[in-house]
Amino acid sequence: MRLSRCIGLSAALALTGLAVTGCGGGAEAEERPGSGKPSSPSSSAPSAAVPEKPAPPAVELPGAARVVRPEIAPANGEKVGVGQPVAIVFKQQKVSPDLRAGIEGRLKVRTSPKTAGAWHWAESKGDTLLHFRPEKYWPAGTEVSLDARLGKVELAPGTAVDRDRKINFTIGAAMINTVDLKAHRMTVVRDGKTLRSIPVSGGDEKKFRTRDGIKTILAKEGRVVMDSRSIGIPRNHPDGFYGSYDYSMRETVSGEYVHAAPDNAESFGKENVSHGCIGMSTADAKWLYGLSLKGDVVQVTGSSGKPMDTFGNGYGDWNLSWEQWLKGSALGVRTG
Repeated sequence: MRLSRCIGLSAALALTGLAVTGCGGGAEAEERPGSGKPSSPSSSAPSAAVPEKPAPPAVELPGAARVVRPEIAPANGEKVGVGQPVAIVFKQQKVSPDLRAGIEGRLKVRTSPKTAGAWHWAESKGDTLLHFRPEKYWPAGTEVSLDARLGKVELAPGTAVDRDRKINFTIGAAMINTVDLKAHRMTVVRDGKTLRSIPVSGGDEKKFRTRDGIKTILAKEGRVVMDSRSIGIPRNHPDGFYGSYDYSMRETVSGEYVHAAPDNAESFGKENVSHGCIGMSTADAKWLYGLSLKGDVVQVTGSSGKPMDTFGNGYGDWNLSWEQWLKGSALGVRTG
């Protein structure tokens, strides 16, 4: 039986600033597991204003020897799912811890309806990552804007940000997809209503386990070419493969997807045989693809694989509890 594992990285995904690792769904490729247990958050209710910790002045560095252009996601004008964080990436750049509070103070997130959230700092593969999320998933329909007034702000000795930036985006319907790999089913819930229970097949539990925990859709890539040689497996090996798979939506940078896998049809709802992806019938994959947005939630349970990375392999932000999230913030809760 052919095992499906998805390969390739779209230009759109590269623009998110996520570090690229060797593709593949198997958890053995992890750099490090995410910390903490998945928080399984439901959508946030509109938050009342909360007192904000005052921000110290940011340090400005006109005429810096090195100027950095941070990458920001989502893109201006996008509609995204309820699990999409605001993500700022300083590529191959350390940010001095003593400057972080001043930097957070220059980042204003405004929301309608009002939704409190917080920033969280992390480092991965030489990048410094700064993400903003609410305590629970964004309320469907929320309008979000980021005013990043970081022009000339110092990041480290001799290094500053190039200019200010603004983005606006909208949160779409609340799509929460829960995959139970023991039951071999994906339950699709949209705005609180269960739409479909889909028979699926996940990663082979002996060799290519699917990562456990909360992930989000990183990109809708459509047809994806899969080639086992890119993960070191010859095509003529019993686990080798080469072909195109339709309605593919990426969950991790390393190569986990939700996608159509007609070659595994006899396993849907019965057994896990893939190289880590979540496969389903072409009809179900087409239906799900048409409803989905980047940033929709995919929560995997029942896997013996390593937990999803919190940072560095996609958006695993929701695997941290709110208390853990706040520990990574210099200023704490912001009112939005």
